[in-house]
Amino acid sequence: MRPPLGIVGAGRVGNALARLLAAQGWPVVAVTSRTPAHARTLAGAVGADAVPDAAAVLARAELTLFTVPDDAIAPLASELAEAAVPGRAAVHTSGALGAEALAPLAERGVRVGSLHPAYPFAGGETPGLGRVFFAVEAPGLELRQVLLEVTAALGGQPILIPAGGKAQYHAALAIASNYAVTLFAEAERLLTGLGIGRETADDVLNGLLAGVTANLRERGVPDALTGPLSRADVGTVRLHVRALRAAGPELAALYVRLALRTLPLVRARGTDTGPLEQLLEEESANAPDGT
Repeated sequence: MRPPLGIVGAGRVGNALARLLAAQGWPVVAVTSRTPAHARTLAGAVGADAVPDAAAVLARAELTLFTVPDDAIAPLASELAEAAVPGRAAVHTSGALGAEALAPLAERGVRVGSLHPAYPFAGGETPGLGRVFFAVEAPGLELRQVLLEVTAALGGQPILIPAGGKAQYHAALAIASNYAVTLFAEAERLLTGLGIGRETADDVLNGLLAGVTANLRERGVPDALTGPLSRADVGTVRLHVRALRAAGPELAALYVRLALRTLPLVRARGTDTGPLEQLLEEESANAPDGT
């Protein structure tokens, strides 16, 4: 039997989960938000009641989802401890925090856990989450099973995260997604610095990234690696470093550090990295102070 859901926080994540679960027949009974108009809109869309505060959600729902910013989770749990109903469940959707963020509720007999969709919610229309992976963490087997059912209802795939592992899990996602945007921006800046229009630069880079993603999906690590490092092309790498040093010493230093981190992947492909390693160590040693 699917437990009645409550939603605390009607932002992008709360909207997406509530609407998609309601569409799958999961009962959403109460919604609250720091912006009452947002709560009313979401409640109307899913057939729930908009209620004034999180305590009212806990009073109605058997499973409450805290879809609020990370920094608000622990204070909210402390604030709601007096309103806790033993035997019910509360789950937050933070990527980095574990179930321990809800400890004040757990101490009152509430079953606690976390459920994080590995998806970049950037706004716009409610996304479909089919094939999205969800990090599932719950100390209790009963709640873990409920969260697996929630994931299945959303069409997602579960990843079971051990206790204490959420920060490492989320750091991995941040490296792959957030810093891909950072590196894209740096590459865009280098291309536009040559007089190439931003739209053209973005088209070039997006096409390149699409190929990288396809290679990773089809060939995996390390075989998806291409470019001068994969070929141990010392001359080209030297040219890159010189060009980047002229464009900005800190960017050249970043290139060298990333290249050094890439060498184990090159070696795993059976390529001799000795000359590359010597060049990169020399460039690192010769970098201007502060980079």
